[in-house]
Parts: sequence; structure tokens; C-alpha cells
Amino acid sequence: GRYLKYAIGEIVLVVIGILIALSINNWNESRKDKILEMKILNEINMNLKSTISSLNRTIESEEAYLNYNLLILEHIDGRKEYNETLDKAFGMYFWTVTSHPVSAGYDYLKTRGLELITNDSLRIEISLIFENELPIIRSENEKWANNLQQNVSYPYHIEHFIKYYDNNNIDGIEYAKPNNYKALMEDPKFKSINTEIISNRKWNIRSLKDLIEKIRKLILKIEEEVEK
Repeated sequence: GRYLKYAIGEIVLVVIGILIALSINNWNESRKDKILEMKILNEINMNLKSTISSLNRTIESEEAYLNYNLLILEHIDGRKEYNETLDKAFGMYFWTVTSHPVSAGYDYLKTRGLELITNDSLRIEISLIFENELPIIRSENEKWANNLQQNVSYPYHIEHFIKYYDNNNIDGIEYAKPNNYKALMEDPKFKSINTEIISNRKWNIRSLKDLIEKIRKLILKIEEEVEK
């Protein structure tokens, strides 16, 4: 009877020891996961801030090119006389802009498993930004603009304009002179191309500004989560 009680006691102690060891191990693993989660969230946060900077540069470029398109439209509608100040607009009215989102932190998160982010709503919002919102900018706005340029505006441009560079210009700005300014002003196709580009630029600028606002809200939520 004594030995049986002793053996049972030993078994109980061993089981308790195993349970304690497992508990400590689980606590350590949970602590490591939490440290990794915070590290990845901080990296995603920095990536989002870099992405905002990139999107703002895209907006600035789009707005600059939009001004060239509007200047051309003003001359077409007003039947204004040609002057060389238009050459800069004619050289770049069809240019497109590409944004460069940064996603290294999110890409790393996917390799470790999205469930590493324990806050469900935050995890969903991060995924939506990187899997839906940012790809839309590339697949819709930029793809549409590039297709328009490659298939419509640029072929028209090389047929009706002569490109040249200012030797004193170090920024690589292109200039172009129309082969026949009066005929160009009367060509409905040219006006249609220009107004289509204007519409696309305005849509892209609005989309980028809306996306920046969403990213800013996500940044605040990430910072709140890290702070907690």
C-alpha cells in the first residue's frame, strides 16, 4: 500500500512537471509569436507610410500632366493661335505615371501565416489594402492608362507631332511640335484622345486620394495595436 501510494505520488508529480513544462513552453512560444507579430506590424506600418509617399508623388505627376491636357483643351475649344509654350504640353500630354507600393512586410507576413495577427479586424483590413485596394490601382487605373497610351495616344502622337529636346534642360522633358497645328485643332480624334486622358487622370487622382485616406486610417489602427 505504501509503495503504491508512493508510485502514484511520483506519477502525479511527473504529470504536474510535464504540464508545467508544456505551459512554460507554450508561454514562450506565445511570447515569441507576439514579438514577431509586433515586428511585422511595425514593418507593415513603415511600408504603408512609404506607399503613401509614392502615391503622393504619383498624384503630383498626374496633376502636372493633367494641366498640360487642360491647356491643350483650352486652345482647342478657344481656337487659340499656336505658340511655342504649347510644345511642352504637346510633348507630355500622353505620358502615364506608375506608382510603387511597398509590401515587403505583408509579403513576409503571408509566409508566416496571416493568423499571426491576432486582432481579427486589423488582419482583415491589412489584407484588404494589400490584396484588393493596391492591386486595383495597378490592374485598373494604370493598366487602362497604359493601354490607352500604347494603342491610341502614342501611335497618334508619332504620326502628327515631331519630338525634340531642349539642350539646356537637364530634366529630360520632351517637347513636340505639331506637323499641322490648324488641322490638329480641327481633328475630333485628337480632342477625343485628349479628353479621354483627362478623364482617366481625374479618376486616377481621386482613386489615389481615397486610397491614401484608407491607408492613413489603417496606420493609426496598427499603431494603436502595437501600443497596446
